[in-house]
Amino acid sequence: MMLQEQRHQMIESFLKQQKAVKASELATLLDVSIDTVRRDLEVLEKNGVLKRVHGGAVLIQNTDNVLNKLFNEREVKNLEKKQEVASLAIELIEEGQAIALNGGTTTIEVAKVLVEKFKRLTIITNDLRILSILGANKGFNVILTGGFFNPEEYTLYGKQCEEILSHFNIDIAFITVNALSLEHGLTDFRMHEVGVIQTMLSRTKYKVVVADSSKFETSSYINICPLKEIDLIVTDNSLPSSVVQEYNKQGIRILSPH
Repeated sequence: MMLQEQRHQMIESFLKQQKAVKASELATLLDVSIDTVRRDLEVLEKNGVLKRVHGGAVLIQNTDNVLNKLFNEREVKNLEKKQEVASLAIELIEEGQAIALNGGTTTIEVAKVLVEKFKRLTIITNDLRILSILGANKGFNVILTGGFFNPEEYTLYGKQCEEILSHFNIDIAFITVNALSLEHGLTDFRMHEVGVIQTMLSRTKYKVVVADSSKFETSSYINICPLKEIDLIVTDNSLPSSVVQEYNKQGIRILSPH
């Protein structure tokens, strides 16, 4: 069973990424009761790490205005969009396949749906949060890469991680990134994640990017690959049709709900 200190580190790391989190989501992630999560949040609030709000917690920010906005409709919609993307993405999978999931909030949502919908899969990941979620399905063969630990992202990275990935033949990889655009392709600010993504893609038959509509036509610091190296982008139904048409003209396939 996970120790309290480990849970606190995991909650803090998750909040640094998400800025806001629901208590029910933490209970699933940590595999503990809601009451245990509430006690953990109380301790972390006393330590000045977070502020408890109705239904969850938010990361401490510089101003109250920013803090109060973290659980507004836009944040909730983004979570719902990621869940929508995940539900659509898993339609591409068949029982018995080998799947790769890189570290990220959207692939976490994919992992949750996989646990519910499938009985027999081999899944390789570098994300410890995803590992925790997938552990709930005893029929899965789950492989965690080695490598250096990134406490900010709760992922593994580095040459050892990439070396392990290079030995696998993956049927489908679901990749989440910080940004994507026709001009710059896939980009990300997570320096340690870039090599992991590139290695996953090099070992995969069918390459799928899972990205909510807010990621489109944005760019980040580090280039990963051009969009033409990706087989499909799965997104939510909020992506404007004009964007879809422009991507289609460039030969980039997009799958979204009708």
